[in-house]
Amino acid sequence: MEKLQIFICENFYPEYQKVVQTEGFEDIELRVFPSLCDQKGHKMEVQEILGQAQKKKSAVICSKSCDVLKLLPEGHSIRTITGNYCFSHLTCDEFLNYLISQGSYIISSGWLKEWENHIKDMGFDKDTARRFFQESNKQMVFLDTHIIENAEWLIKELSSYVELPYMIVPIEVEGIRLLLKSLVYEWRLHRQEHENTATINELRNQCAEYSTVFDILGKISTYAKRRDIIGQIKELFLMVFGAQNFIFWSDQSNSLPKEIRELQMNEEYYLLLREDNRFCIKIAWDNTLYGIIDVSGFLFPQYIEKYLNLAVEVSKLSGLVLHNNEQYEKILESEKELKHLSLHDSMTGLYNRTYINRILFDGIKDSKTCVFMFDIDKLKYVNDNYGHAEGDKLISSFAEIMKRSFRETDIVARIGGDEFTAILYDADEDIIEAIKQRIIDQIRENNENLKAKHLDLSVSIGYARPEKENETIETLMHKADEQMYADKVRKRNSI
Repeated sequence: MEKLQIFICENFYPEYQKVVQTEGFEDIELRVFPSLCDQKGHKMEVQEILGQAQKKKSAVICSKSCDVLKLLPEGHSIRTITGNYCFSHLTCDEFLNYLISQGSYIISSGWLKEWENHIKDMGFDKDTARRFFQESNKQMVFLDTHIIENAEWLIKELSSYVELPYMIVPIEVEGIRLLLKSLVYEWRLHRQEHENTATINELRNQCAEYSTVFDILGKISTYAKRRDIIGQIKELFLMVFGAQNFIFWSDQSNSLPKEIRELQMNEEYYLLLREDNRFCIKIAWDNTLYGIIDVSGFLFPQYIEKYLNLAVEVSKLSGLVLHNNEQYEKILESEKELKHLSLHDSMTGLYNRTYINRILFDGIKDSKTCVFMFDIDKLKYVNDNYGHAEGDKLISSFAEIMKRSFRETDIVARIGGDEFTAILYDADEDIIEAIKQRIIDQIRENNENLKAKHLDLSVSIGYARPEKENETIETLMHKADEQMYADKVRKRNSI
């Protein structure tokens, strides 16, 4: 049997091999070439492998910038299928762009499986590998296609070796499956040119359908927001299928028609209502139902079953895109949470020293800027004599008083064990005195309601306002700190 040769980088061979085996593509022969991303010395080997390509029976899949394209035989007739990135057939470019913008080093199954050999081929020992990866990357991101059984152990080992955090992103191989199906039907059509007309027409139809589905996948995968993805699916059904009506019944919809509710509850994937010139199909992936598309009013109702077959494929990849979108949003939320944690004190929820350091050298724009400094008296005494858990209660109590005393526009932070600061803009002397008095009153109320007298709050306070031009937040903090220390000394002397 004649076979279509597909040349693929070793880093992605496991995914392509999985699809070929799962789909039973006996007329595809996968040929693997070494990755040139970190193995420039293998160019001769790659050139030799590509030299074995059969004319009009071969295809190379790689990125647009891959060095493999420069090594193709002169005057070759090898088909090249390229994406913006090596990973473009695994997930959408927008997601890859986001990962790269976050300083991610993206890893495939094939690369992870042989990570020690890849680092060795790059000419690195442990120290140089750490320097190399840390110079331009903040984290390692593994696109997990569920092929390597010990993947998590391998990524942990790699993460420890290069001393970078890692993230595992679940990825499906649906894009590769559709690409290979499209190529297979084209190849079968080419191979059976002399078969009967019915066979050729059937192959042409299959080829056109999968080319269309693959094109649709590329379009809807470019959207990052759920509503935009659904909007694009709607547009495709109205334009490509010639439908007059499109409804997306969300998984969260409260009021559903009886037939949609029944489809939602049973195991059937779609519902064909030929008399109504209508069909309904589930949008689902990995046992998660995202919704049901309800399409009707086709201009050519005699082709409704053909539309349905293609729509089923579209619905599957739509489920995949929504699944990937869900993963993408989780990562964004995780990123927001990490950013919040990096700038906020974990105990009190107030801003921390890191955040204050960002604005230390900001210039003072007008005389209405004010900086407060606070220090909890006798915190060390409570920690030493009653334990740090009791000392933490003092810190938390004062943090709550700070939150209630200042305005939403004010910057309130805990910058040390017992030290707090607040930065106020647009605050005149009356506002400053009112806030200071509010804090004193709330401390008194707090202490009046306490049973454990060692938790009595006592706080030294100082504040400063600009007295001359070219002052910064840092200079005001120094002045307020001096005032706060003077307040502490007065208390000691009075005692």
